[in-house]
Amino acid sequence: MDFVVLRLIHVLGGAFWLGAAVTLFVFLQPTAQATAPEGQRFMLHLLRNRRFSEVVLGAALLTGAAGAILFWRDTNGLELKLMLQPEHLGFTVGGAAGGVALLGFVFVGYPAGRRLIAIGSRLETERRPPHEDEQRILVTAQRTLSRVGATVLVLLVVAAAAMATARYWPLVL
Repeated sequence: MDFVVLRLIHVLGGAFWLGAAVTLFVFLQPTAQATAPEGQRFMLHLLRNRRFSEVVLGAALLTGAAGAILFWRDTNGLELKLMLQPEHLGFTVGGAAGGVALLGFVFVGYPAGRRLIAIGSRLETERRPPHEDEQRILVTAQRTLSRVGATVLVLLVVAAAAMATARYWPLVL
């Protein structure tokens, strides 16, 4: 029974995480940049008031934890011989891609987003443009978030594709 619950958490959480990443980085972020300053206010509200980042972070962490437990069980504690067999290889590739995506999001993307929110909130409260040092931090955080977002998005697509097709890998390998 716990296998079914873990699988549901992993699949539904992963679907949400991938969908949120596509929506944010393919549609919302470019639109917000194109419609600044209104778009920036929209993004600040989405990220700060609606807690979008925290919800996605929670889904990502649950997805990663459930996936790690499932993979651990499926490979007898990460036995390399099992991990590299054709019937497990799709999950190995998907798990590696998903794990790297999770690390990038948790340790690089999320903190960069928090820096943007903190400065944006301060500027909104004080109703002023950014100082030179704040502008430098904003530009660096936006560049970091853009790069990490694109990388995480590609890794999530690889993870989802590999896991969705894993049962068929033995037929072609």
